[in-house]
Amino acid sequence: MSIKPLFIVVEDDEDDRDLLKLAYQEGEYNCELVFAEDGQHALEVLQSLKTRPSVMLLDINMPKMGGLTLLEKLKNSSVWKEMPIVMLTTSDNEDTIHRAYGLGANSYIVKPTNFRGLSNLWDTVYHFWTDTVQLPVQAS
Repeated sequence: MSIKPLFIVVEDDEDDRDLLKLAYQEGEYNCELVFAEDGQHALEVLQSLKTRPSVMLLDINMPKMGGLTLLEKLKNSSVWKEMPIVMLTTSDNEDTIHRAYGLGANSYIVKPTNFRGLSNLWDTVYHFWTDTVQLPVQAS
C-alpha cells in the first residue's frame, strides 16, 4: 500500500492559506495538506509529523524566519536536504530568484493574483509532484 503524498505549505498570509485550502477542497486530490505560518513554525511542524513530506511549498517574505533562511537550513540538513522545495511567492525579483535556486530550491513560482489562477497552479503542482516526478522512497 502506498502512502498518501504529504504537502507542507509554509505561508504567513491567512488569506493565501485559505485560498489554497479552498483550491485543494475543490478538487479530488489524493494527498494530505499541512500548513505552517512561518519558517520557525515549519521546523516545529516537520519535527512533529509522522509522515515525511513529499514536497514543501514555501513563501519567502514571512516573520520570525523567512523562506530563504528556512530553505538554506533545510538544504543544509542531512535529514531534509532531499525534500523538494517549491518557492511560492509574490516576488519576481531576479536577485531573489537566483538566490533561491542557489540555496537549492527545486522550483520558483510567482503566486497568481486571483483564485482561479491559484487553483490552476495547485492542480499543476499537485500533478507534477505526484504523477510526473519520481520522489525518493520514504522510510517508514
